[in-house]
Amino acid sequence: MSEVERILTAKEKKTKKKSLMSIFFKKIKNLIRLKFPKLYKIKLELKKNQTFYGWGMSTYSTCPPWNNENIIENKIFSSIHEELLSQLKEKKFYLTQFYYEDVDYKKILDELQWRHYIVFNSVLHSLNFSGEEEINIVECGVCDGLTANFAMKACEFKRKRFVSYLYDAWAELKSSEEDLRFKYAYLDVETTKYNLKYFSKNTVYNKGFIPDIFINAKNPKKINWLHIDLNSNNATLKTLEFFYNKIMHNGVILFDDYGTFDGTRKIIDTFFKDKKGHFISLPTGQGIFYKNNM
Repeated sequence: MSEVERILTAKEKKTKKKSLMSIFFKKIKNLIRLKFPKLYKIKLELKKNQTFYGWGMSTYSTCPPWNNENIIENKIFSSIHEELLSQLKEKKFYLTQFYYEDVDYKKILDELQWRHYIVFNSVLHSLNFSGEEEINIVECGVCDGLTANFAMKACEFKRKRFVSYLYDAWAELKSSEEDLRFKYAYLDVETTKYNLKYFSKNTVYNKGFIPDIFINAKNPKKINWLHIDLNSNNATLKTLEFFYNKIMHNGVILFDDYGTFDGTRKIIDTFFKDKKGHFISLPTGQGIFYKNNM
């Protein structure tokens, strides 16, 4: 046998071996798929490239909308996101809610991006369907002003005159209620004012505990957009009862905790049973109600 023949024979043997190995692994793969379907599904999920991850939501096969720069609103949203990241790094915006040693602000903001995208676009909906020259936006449960920033940036983008009414205790919460989930002792209204200083002329700060604060606060007579992020069943219900009739036609109520807490979800579901409009439960855990007064 010549040298060439020996090389060809060796290659044939190697090819045959690879083919047999391939058949063997295919059989193993099929066996796992048939005998252990859940394990096989997990294996497939792990092989996919993750397109988004954050706060209980993961996507693999879909492209996040803010990556689609054919739409101007997506480009604006991305620019707000990047601007905020720069502000955090330069200490022009403080997130006491996420403050710890060696904090990775990019990771935090990236994980919250879907939630902020919904905040931003729900405000745009209110703006687009409001025939008024000036709108009122309300947030109950403001914390450091992170979501309020995106809401007011949406108004700025549309060049719409607005007033933002912000409600928060900005103090340690003390209650005997079982549904009180967080204390928020670290919050300070001055930090929020610093973070949102660019919008100081457009913002009304109402500091106090819900529902007591509603009695003496400077409250809007009508509302186009309401965001509720209170982590409390009772406070959520009292907020809905106080503000619902002030919500204008085509107005929006956005909930942060709808998919997270059973008690809050039941209260919201019960409240909207006899209300005109459309409610959507979102995969981020948020819920959104589009009001129809017609």
